[in-house]
Order: sequence, then structure tokens, then C-alpha cells
Amino acid sequence: MAECILITGATGFIGQNLTRLLLALDFKVIALVRESSKNKNFIKKTKKKNNKFYPIYFKDVKSLPNKLSNIKINYVINLATKWVEKHSYNDLISIINCNILFTTAVLDAVSKKNLKKFINVSTYALFKDSNNYNPYNLYGATKKGFEDIIVYYKNNCKKTYFYNLYLYDSYGKKDNRNKIIAKILKDYKSNKKTTILSSKVELNLLDVKEICEAFALSLRKKIKSGNYLIKAKNFTNILNLIKKTNTKLNKKIKFKLLNKPIRKKIDFRMNLLPHWKPKSCIEKDIYNLLNENN
Repeated sequence: MAECILITGATGFIGQNLTRLLLALDFKVIALVRESSKNKNFIKKTKKKNNKFYPIYFKDVKSLPNKLSNIKINYVINLATKWVEKHSYNDLISIINCNILFTTAVLDAVSKKNLKKFINVSTYALFKDSNNYNPYNLYGATKKGFEDIIVYYKNNCKKTYFYNLYLYDSYGKKDNRNKIIAKILKDYKSNKKTTILSSKVELNLLDVKEICEAFALSLRKKIKSGNYLIKAKNFTNILNLIKKTNTKLNKKIKFKLLNKPIRKKIDFRMNLLPHWKPKSCIEKDIYNLLNENN
């Protein structure tokens, strides 16, 4: 009998890729989806193609106990997040509701009787300039707030493993987010210039397929509860990446280089997820993605 996984944030970029992988691995996947979600096409198409995919629509957190408490759920993967780099006053409610209230409500509503693992996605934004907690923004502070709440449930659910998996930046096929690699691909296809804020921009870039494989590994392997890092081996200078890639292309990547101040590179130290090592190479992948996109 297939084990059951509940995913929050299944309609997002990582969530869609992870859902496809878990279904291919023969898990029963439940996607918790807001009725107001803008990306229901993925849910409809996936449900049509796979009889082990079950979307559950909800309007507000008050309805979650009725929808979740009686379902035999073995694993929860929390991908739901509200990212705002620099918040305004009007962002407060949505950031706190998504990153703390909703995620806590899901964890509280799920029956702990059958729950083997709870996997939460966290972020480098918890570390502004050091290895110690020092949030880069309010988003990072709310993610830490939920991590603190997890400690309470961990202490009261001794048979459940709890993980916070820290991510940097991701890329991959069919990425419609406002991320630098996605923008390069989109602008390249449209023959437009991509704006680079500074020659000093460095990012840790990991293929979304590897991120999803790391999640799948954390389900299969016996790993003690804790915080773990999923990251590429090296940081990539975006300007150098474009220049190097252009030496291999007939049609060049067009770009506009600015001289804007940028945030300090956040390179914090944490144990990598056990049994997992990064394999992807952004230099090879961006060349292949550009050719596929063109």
C-alpha cells in the first residue's frame, strides 16, 4: 500500500517538480491548495493523469482540522512560503499568516498517530552576516518563528522526525518566477537584455531536480531530526557565468550591467543533508536550457 505524503505549496515551482517526482516514486500525494490559488491548472492536469494524486481545497485555516485530522498521513512536506524581500506595512498580515499561522495550523491538524516525518523548507535569509541567527528580513524572522514552534511539536511527538531543510536559489525548466536564471532564459528567447545589478552578484544555484531528489532521499533514509543544508558546491558570479556562456553561443546573451549596491553574500555553515551530495553544474545546465528555450 502506497505511503501518503501531504504537500503544502504544491503549485509552486519546487512543489510542482516535487509532486511529479513523488508520484513517479509511487507515493500517494495530497496537495493542500487554497481555493484562491492562481495556479489550479497544474492541480487539474495532475489529477487527471494520476489516480494517486488528491488535491484538498481549503478557504481558511479554521477548516483544516475537518479536512486533515482523519486522513492517514505518513509524511508532511511544507513548501508553503510568502517571500517579501523588503516588506511594507500592508505585507505584515500575509507574511505572518502564511509563514507562521498556516504552517502551524497544518502541523497541529495532522494526526500524529501515523506521522513519520515532518519536513519544513527553511532559508538562508535567517543569516544576515554570520552563522548565528540574524534575520536578513521579516520573511527570515517568520521562518525562524515557525522553526521555534516546531520544537514544541518535536518535544511532544517523540515518534516523529522533524527536519528543517535550508535552501539557497534554484533553477530549472519551465520556471516562471522572477529569478535571475529564469529571467536570463526568458530575455534570451525574447531577444532582450537582462539587467544585472552588479558585477559582484554571486548566488548559490542548484537544479530543482536535485532539490527534489534531496527531499525524496530524506523520506527514504533514516536521518536524525535536525537542521540540514541543501546547496551547490560553489557560489556562481552571474556576470562571469554570462560571459563564459556567451563564448559557446552563436546568439549571445544580452545584458545591461548596473553598479547598484547589493547585499552581502550569505555563506553560512551547516551540515549538509546526510547521504546527499550536489551533482548539477550551472555552467552546463544554462547552456542546455538556453538551447532548449531558443
